[in-house]
Amino acid sequence: MSDEPKESWELRLYVAGQTPRSLQAFANLKKICEEHLKGQYTIEVVDLVDNPQLARGDQILAIPTLVRKLPPPMRKIIGDLSDTERVLVGLDLRPRDLAPEQLYVLQLYVTGMTKNSLRAIENIKRVCRDRLNGRYQLEVIDIYQNPDLARKEQILAAPTLIKKLPVPLRRFVGDLSDQERILAGLNIRPIPPDQWDDEDDEQ
Repeated sequence: MSDEPKESWELRLYVAGQTPRSLQAFANLKKICEEHLKGQYTIEVVDLVDNPQLARGDQILAIPTLVRKLPPPMRKIIGDLSDTERVLVGLDLRPRDLAPEQLYVLQLYVTGMTKNSLRAIENIKRVCRDRLNGRYQLEVIDIYQNPDLARKEQILAAPTLIKKLPVPLRRFVGDLSDQERILAGLNIRPIPPDQWDDEDDEQ
């Protein structure tokens, strides 16, 4: 057995009360940690009903949300964590035989909890859940909380989804309700090559 110190995993689960969905998220996370990180993890459960101000620090826009604080970089996973493969990918515990180019790294820029923002979050979550089978990392970024990031990525409208990986980079502007266009832009469905540039906007 190796004498090297084990990596420590610091996890924070944001919930809203003792709802069935909150309880399910905790149970699913506990099971995953016991199977894959036994003796290497801590879980902090933050109830936003009791501590709504804590949501701002980690930019929590939906619940339940799991935040991996350590090891870096920080990761966020939204939902009840019932998709084990997706959680393993998000925690960087995915199977080693999964090729890196198959992992989708997505950033969704929104402006607070508007109806448009919530629709975009739900639409991209549905696409990822139904089509990417755990092979994705989705980060939701509130422009109000992170204006510098928005400037860096040249975000001119919101919601905006950016596909960072696999290359090439792609952009989609809007509430992501046109699923066929999103699937094509993510290269999940074939599209004639003359219809996409290196960066494309979904209007």
